[in-house]
Amino acid sequence: MKKSIFIVTIISLFSLAVMPVAAADVSTGFTRDEGSGTAPIVKAKWEMNPGTAGTDDDPAAGAQFTPSGQYQVNKSITICAVVTDPDGMADINGVYADVYYPVGIALGDSHVALPDQSGLGCGQFMQEDQMKKLEKTAGIDLFCKNIRTNNYDLPTFNTGYDYEEICKADGELMKETAYVFCATKDLSYEDPSGAYKVTVMAQDNAGVDGMLDNQFEYLDLTAFETDFTAVSYGNVKLDTPKKIPGDLTWDPANSLFPTVRNVGNTRLKMQVRQDDMGLGMTDGLYNVKYDARVGSNAPFAIYSPYATTTLEDALDLSELDEMDFSIWVKKFPPGHDGNSYTGKMTLTAVWDPHLCCEATNTD
Repeated sequence: MKKSIFIVTIISLFSLAVMPVAAADVSTGFTRDEGSGTAPIVKAKWEMNPGTAGTDDDPAAGAQFTPSGQYQVNKSITICAVVTDPDGMADINGVYADVYYPVGIALGDSHVALPDQSGLGCGQFMQEDQMKKLEKTAGIDLFCKNIRTNNYDLPTFNTGYDYEEICKADGELMKETAYVFCATKDLSYEDPSGAYKVTVMAQDNAGVDGMLDNQFEYLDLTAFETDFTAVSYGNVKLDTPKKIPGDLTWDPANSLFPTVRNVGNTRLKMQVRQDDMGLGMTDGLYNVKYDARVGSNAPFAIYSPYATTTLEDALDLSELDEMDFSIWVKKFPPGHDGNSYTGKMTLTAVWDPHLCCEATNTD
């Protein structure tokens, strides 16, 4: 009897020891085999508009690109490089392009191309793309003819290489011991303007790398769009402010509640200018004044007719916000034909500095 009890007790304890768990952390690791052989060489690299013309959007040296200025319409670019391998092109395992955000520029909380990653920017890694080898003739025509002839200062060259070395009649492109590799990627309409670093890495079958860096410029474009084309103040009483509030709903079909959004790649501040709607002046002063603001937490800016006024509360990259307007008529002029007044409002925007990255404590 005692023996039976003892055995049952041991089995019960063993069962408790191997109870399954819902999750467990397990460490992993490995050591890279550095391999052997000679590293591939990236002789030259550049960025351009997609296609075979080898163009960019500005005549300055290097590559510059202009964003679309349209909501959710991205800018496509092509990254290319001339790559060779002293151990033979068959030794190339892959060619890759790594793109990094501009240094010192934060994306901001409203940047929607990367949801839940508003801390990105600040020179951090954006994306890696694998580059594909062009056919011999296509590579030679692109680099040695189109770019060399029409966009000479576009490429960045590795030490010891130039057009003459790469494009000579008995050179590596002609002998197919080097090839042009390209990849196309999209820049978001809301990616910040600035200098983007691009690293092209060629890796051989032994895991040995050859790399070359350069930068391209995403040019400033300050642009916005609104979901309204008119502001109707309705019935306005003398010497009584009348406010027209905006909202946060983008609805061009119902423009009673004004909304604005940033569709460029810079931060911006809205500007407003309004005529006097035919209300005229008394004693040299206009009989009407206006208020406007962007966002419900910003102060109203008071402005007189024909004065261009910059509104506070900058719109961040891709940010959408309301616009509120008000009118205050201090005197109706005599002799006006009817009770209706019409006028013209002009909205513009000015560039505002990007948000800076937070300083990192290196102590």
